[in-house]
Amino acid sequence: MGSTVKSRLKEFLKYLGIGQAKFAERIGVSRGFANNVGDSIRADNLAKISKVYPELNIVWLQTGEGQMLKSAALVPDEKGIPYYDMDVTASITESFHDVREEVQYYINFPPLNDCDAAFPVYGDSMIPDFYPGEVILVREIRNVDSMLWGEPYLVITNADCDNLRTIKNVYLSEDRQKFILRATNPRYAGDTIVPRDCVLKIFLVKGKVNRRQL
Repeated sequence: MGSTVKSRLKEFLKYLGIGQAKFAERIGVSRGFANNVGDSIRADNLAKISKVYPELNIVWLQTGEGQMLKSAALVPDEKGIPYYDMDVTASITESFHDVREEVQYYINFPPLNDCDAAFPVYGDSMIPDFYPGEVILVREIRNVDSMLWGEPYLVITNADCDNLRTIKNVYLSEDRQKFILRATNPRYAGDTIVPRDCVLKIFLVKGKVNRRQL
């Protein structure tokens, strides 16, 4: 038996990591909307969903055809997120804005267009969260105290820490003076300890796209 509108909507909620009540609150419908939806969704409700979740492929929601998420689009001008074809572990300048000549293209993906940069993932230390070849989209964090510990970040350090540039899950030491960098892949056991004053820049990994979507 094929999937239904209700099952696809619940699949999208699972992807978002939110419950039916929160979803209903965000789009402005009754709390039981997701559970009571029938074989179709009214046009006005589809418009509400699209406004709040522009990444959702409405055709998929209605018919099951295609992919759940819209594809990110490449744009020729400087609208969107600049993509740099750089190894995530490579040593580069501390600011993406200093390497404008390295931009390969721009990615226009409205849900993540507030990101500062995009680049490919190399290596397997963050599997299963991030696989080699996926494109990571990051946003700079300026207030360290607002960081969500345990989330993946791109960390760029100075020469005292070997000009490190890496994606890792970041934690704070008990004395709050050091960052603890930890891989997701259990093959990469052991933490990397980095003094806070050695970190030049730190970026939250807000999302990723697969190259097949580009």
